[in-house]
Amino acid sequence: MTWLRTCFLLCIVLFAGCASTDSLRSAQGKGEKRTYAVSYERAWNVIPYAISETGGKVKDRNFQSGYIIAEYGITWTSLGERVAVFVQRKSTSEGKGTSEVEVEVVSGEGFTLSATNRTAQIFATFDRQLRP
Repeated sequence: MTWLRTCFLLCIVLFAGCASTDSLRSAQGKGEKRTYAVSYERAWNVIPYAISETGGKVKDRNFQSGYIIAEYGITWTSLGERVAVFVQRKSTSEGKGTSEVEVEVVSGEGFTLSATNRTAQIFATFDRQLRP
């Protein structure tokens, strides 16, 4: 019986550490940011690709607000992880016809034993797709 209680408490502690979708949506400004000289639409279209390439699945998205929430499943070294990717228009140079966007990745890690850095993986995909 004590073993069962211990397992139950361990599960509660582990799952309490997982980030909720609402907490990730409100975490804008707390992640790593990079600026790309592309249109908002171009950056937006790369996000699902970057998430799937890194092993995640899109769980929630809002084009007007500029966020996508992704979820990475349970593995041998992790009880799952959630990540938010935000895209924000930075500027438009009217004379040059160029625009910039700021991409921010916020990782709301759950319980994990691995050293996987989802933020770095997602930005590596962005760099390959959006940098000249």
